[in-house]
Parts: sequence; C-alpha cells; structure tokens
Amino acid sequence: MVNLIFAAEQALKGLTKSVGHEPTSAVILVAGKSTRTGGKTTKQLTEINGIPVAVRTLMKFQASEVIDEIVIVAAEEEMPVYGEYIKQYGLTKVTKVIEGGESRAESAKKGFYAIDKKSKYVAIHDGARCAVTLKQIEDVVRTAYSHGAAIAATRSTDTVKRADKDGFVAKTIDRRTIWRAQTPQVFLKKMYEVSLAKAGDKYVYATDDAMLAEASGFKVKLVECGDSNIKITFASDFERVRNIIEAEEEGK
Repeated sequence: MVNLIFAAEQALKGLTKSVGHEPTSAVILVAGKSTRTGGKTTKQLTEINGIPVAVRTLMKFQASEVIDEIVIVAAEEEMPVYGEYIKQYGLTKVTKVIEGGESRAESAKKGFYAIDKKSKYVAIHDGARCAVTLKQIEDVVRTAYSHGAAIAATRSTDTVKRADKDGFVAKTIDRRTIWRAQTPQVFLKKMYEVSLAKAGDKYVYATDDAMLAEASGFKVKLVECGDSNIKITFASDFERVRNIIEAEEEGK
C-alpha cells in the first residue's frame, strides 16, 4: 500500500498543464438490470432511432481522440450481443467484454482491473448516458491530465435544503457550491488503484467513482458539462434523450 501511495503521489507531482495525450482507457458500464425503466428490453439495448443506447455511447468513445481502449462491462446474458455490436458498428477500440458485478461499484472495479496495463488514465462512464458529446469526453479527460482526477458535472440551479430527522428544514445550502455529478469520471490510473485499495470492502457503498478518490484524500476537479448529459433511468428519459440527440444531429 505504501508503495502504491508513493507512486500515485509522484505521478501527481509530474502532471503539467500542457499534456497533449496520455494512454487512456474507457470502462463503459452496461450491466444494469433497468428495473426503473420497465419494458422487456434493458435500457442499454433499447433502440433510439434505430441504434441501441449502449451502442450510441460506445460510438462516442470510439470516435474520441483521447480514448485509446474501451472495456465493456455487461450483464452475463448480454455479453454475446456486444460481440455482435463490435462487428456491426466497427467498434475497433473495444478490447474486452467482461461480466459485471452485483453492483455498479463492483462492475467499475472489475472494469478497472481489465484495462490495458500500459494505460495511465481510466475514464469510467455509465453506458446509459448516450447523449454525452465528444467535447464533454475530451474536456473531462484533458482536465484529468492536468489535475489527476476530473468528473463531468453540472451546477445546481435549484435551491437545496438539508432536512433534519423529522423532515423539517435544517439548513439551506448555498447552491453556488452544489454540483450534480455525471460521467465520464476520469482518474490517473495509480490514483484510482490507491483509492480502491484504501476503500477495501467499503468500495461497494460508493454511488460514483469520485467518492473513492475523495475518501482517499485526492482532489477531484469538476467540469461543467451542462444538463444534456442525461443518464436514462426512467421510461420518460428516452424521449428527452431522443430530443437531445436529434437536436445535436440537426446542428451538424
């Protein structure tokens, strides 16, 4: 553990503001059961204008100049489907399709340990965020090159209240300091490895990847990505994402 921490600290000291490109792997999480969207097909395999949600996400990372490798973390029963997608859509950056875990955190961990050993950075992304743009991916990755860790996020526009145990307002929080986390979340590989090691079995309680780095004392830079980078969670989200995608395609 001491050696891991030392290696991460040395790597962080070596960061510069003018890095061109570093070997970067993307871990795309598509192992969810889609219990909240309903329907017979999981959200990642549901088509939006003829293309499955997961494929739309993978195509963005395939096209990104800052991504060198893609590891897909899928449900066991859907793994063969991704083999077909790789061929059909020319997803040449995909090096592995592995089985996911019992939770998102477990899937992220498995994906991380499956990336190329030569990679210096890892970008972890929810496959259900298929409206992510190439610019958002690049902005977050390049910010991580400069700071060691960066996540897509957007500032809260709502007034946020903290409640007491009885459901009464305990405090109004300054919304200028509140951000809603998104993905991709990008980390120096050595930093993420230290964060997992420090977390031990507690990593399973992390609802996003930045929590691990934060708990280990690392600073994570927030990158404003707006509110279009939606994660499909409910059935109503499909229409919202479809509108975003169509607007982007019409603007090209």
